[in-house]
Amino acid sequence: MIDPSTSIPDNPAIAHCMNVWKTAYQEGMAIRKEKLYANLYAGQAYRSALPPLTSLQNIRDFVACVAHGMLIGAIADRSATKLLYAAKVALATIITCPRRPGKGPHETPSGATSNVGEEQAA
Repeated sequence: MIDPSTSIPDNPAIAHCMNVWKTAYQEGMAIRKEKLYANLYAGQAYRSALPPLTSLQNIRDFVACVAHGMLIGAIADRSATKLLYAAKVALATIITCPRRPGKGPHETPSGATSNVGEEQAA
Protein backbone atom coordinates (compact mmCIF):
# COMPACT_ATOMS: atom_id res chain seq x y z
CA MET A 1 0.00 0.00 0.00
CA ILE A 2 1.29 3.46 -0.90
CA ASP A 3 1.37 6.13 1.80
CA PRO A 4 -1.25 8.65 0.60
CA SER A 5 0.48 11.52 2.36
CA THR A 6 3.63 11.17 0.23
CA SER A 7 2.25 10.39 -3.23
CA ILE A 8 2.09 13.27 -5.71
CA PRO A 9 -0.21 12.34 -8.63
CA ASP A 10 0.28 13.79 -12.13
CA ASN A 11 -3.34 13.17 -13.12
CA PRO A 12 -5.59 16.10 -12.06
CA ALA A 13 -8.50 13.73 -11.33
CA ILE A 14 -6.34 11.63 -9.01
CA ALA A 15 -5.04 14.82 -7.40
CA HIS A 16 -8.64 15.91 -6.76
CA CYS A 17 -9.58 12.57 -5.20
CA MET A 18 -6.41 12.65 -3.09
CA ASN A 19 -7.14 16.18 -1.85
CA VAL A 20 -10.64 15.08 -0.87
CA TRP A 21 -9.16 11.99 0.84
CA LYS A 22 -6.58 14.02 2.81
CA THR A 23 -9.16 16.57 3.96
CA ALA A 24 -11.60 13.85 5.02
CA TYR A 25 -8.83 11.92 6.81
CA GLN A 26 -7.97 15.01 8.83
CA GLU A 27 -11.66 15.56 9.60
CA GLY A 28 -12.03 11.91 10.62
CA MET A 29 -9.06 12.17 12.96
CA ALA A 30 -10.49 15.34 14.47
CA ILE A 31 -13.85 13.61 15.07
CA ARG A 32 -12.62 10.35 16.62
CA LYS A 33 -8.82 10.43 16.80
CA GLU A 34 -8.72 6.86 15.49
CA LYS A 35 -6.84 5.94 12.32
CA LEU A 36 -9.30 3.18 11.42
CA TYR A 37 -12.24 5.58 11.59
CA ALA A 38 -10.32 8.29 9.69
CA ASN A 39 -9.40 5.80 6.94
CA LEU A 40 -13.01 4.64 6.56
CA TYR A 41 -14.25 8.23 6.55
CA ALA A 42 -11.61 9.29 3.99
CA GLY A 43 -12.26 6.24 1.81
CA GLN A 44 -15.93 7.12 1.58
CA ALA A 45 -15.04 10.70 0.63
CA TYR A 46 -12.55 9.43 -2.00
CA ARG A 47 -15.21 7.25 -3.62
CA SER A 48 -17.67 10.15 -3.60
CA ALA A 49 -15.11 12.29 -5.44
CA LEU A 50 -14.73 9.85 -8.36
CA PRO A 51 -15.50 11.45 -11.75
CA PRO A 52 -18.92 10.71 -13.26
CA LEU A 53 -18.91 8.11 -16.04
CA THR A 54 -20.24 10.55 -18.64
CA SER A 55 -17.40 10.91 -21.15
CA LEU A 56 -14.41 9.02 -22.45
CA GLN A 57 -11.99 11.24 -20.52
CA ASN A 58 -14.03 10.88 -17.32
CA ILE A 59 -14.01 7.10 -17.73
CA ARG A 60 -10.23 7.15 -18.10
CA ASP A 61 -9.90 9.36 -15.03
CA PHE A 62 -12.36 7.18 -13.10
CA VAL A 63 -10.29 4.05 -13.83
CA ALA A 64 -7.08 5.85 -12.86
CA CYS A 65 -8.66 7.07 -9.60
CA VAL A 66 -10.00 3.61 -8.74
CA ALA A 67 -6.60 2.02 -9.39
CA HIS A 68 -4.89 4.67 -7.28
CA GLY A 69 -7.52 4.30 -4.58
CA MET A 70 -6.74 0.58 -4.42
CA LEU A 71 -3.02 1.32 -4.05
CA ILE A 72 -3.52 3.68 -1.12
CA GLY A 73 -6.20 1.57 0.56
CA ALA A 74 -9.05 4.04 -0.01
CA ILE A 75 -10.96 1.48 -2.11
CA ALA A 76 -11.25 -2.18 -1.15
CA ASP A 77 -10.57 -4.78 -3.84
CA ARG A 78 -14.18 -5.98 -3.74
CA SER A 79 -15.53 -2.48 -4.29
CA ALA A 80 -12.91 -1.76 -6.94
CA THR A 81 -14.07 -4.75 -8.98
CA LYS A 82 -17.60 -3.37 -9.07
CA LEU A 83 -16.44 0.16 -9.85
CA LEU A 84 -14.21 -1.02 -12.70
CA TYR A 85 -17.06 -3.09 -14.11
CA ALA A 86 -19.25 0.03 -14.07
CA ALA A 87 -16.53 1.86 -16.01
CA LYS A 88 -16.38 -1.00 -18.52
CA VAL A 89 -20.15 -0.82 -19.08
CA ALA A 90 -20.02 2.97 -19.43
CA LEU A 91 -17.21 2.69 -21.96
CA ALA A 92 -19.20 0.15 -23.97
CA THR A 93 -22.17 2.52 -24.15
CA ILE A 94 -19.99 5.35 -25.41
CA ILE A 95 -18.33 3.21 -28.08
CA THR A 96 -21.52 1.55 -29.34
CA CYS A 97 -23.87 4.52 -29.09
CA PRO A 98 -24.85 5.64 -32.62
CA ARG A 99 -24.00 9.16 -33.69
CA ARG A 100 -26.90 11.58 -33.51
CA PRO A 101 -27.62 13.71 -36.60
CA GLY A 102 -25.76 16.99 -36.54
CA LYS A 103 -23.12 15.75 -34.08
CA GLY A 104 -19.45 15.12 -34.77
CA PRO A 105 -17.75 11.74 -34.96
CA HIS A 106 -17.40 9.60 -31.84
CA GLU A 107 -14.05 9.15 -30.19
CA THR A 108 -12.85 5.58 -29.78
CA PRO A 109 -10.78 4.39 -26.79
CA SER A 110 -7.56 4.73 -28.80
CA GLY A 111 -8.33 8.40 -29.37
CA ALA A 112 -9.11 7.88 -33.06
CA THR A 113 -12.44 8.98 -34.41
CA SER A 114 -15.09 6.86 -36.03
CA ASN A 115 -18.26 7.86 -37.79
CA VAL A 116 -20.57 5.33 -36.21
CA GLY A 117 -23.63 4.71 -38.35
CA GLU A 118 -22.24 6.37 -41.48
CA GLU A 119 -21.03 4.59 -44.57
CA GLN A 120 -17.39 5.21 -45.38
CA ALA A 121 -16.67 6.25 -48.96
CA ALA A 122 -14.17 3.94 -50.62
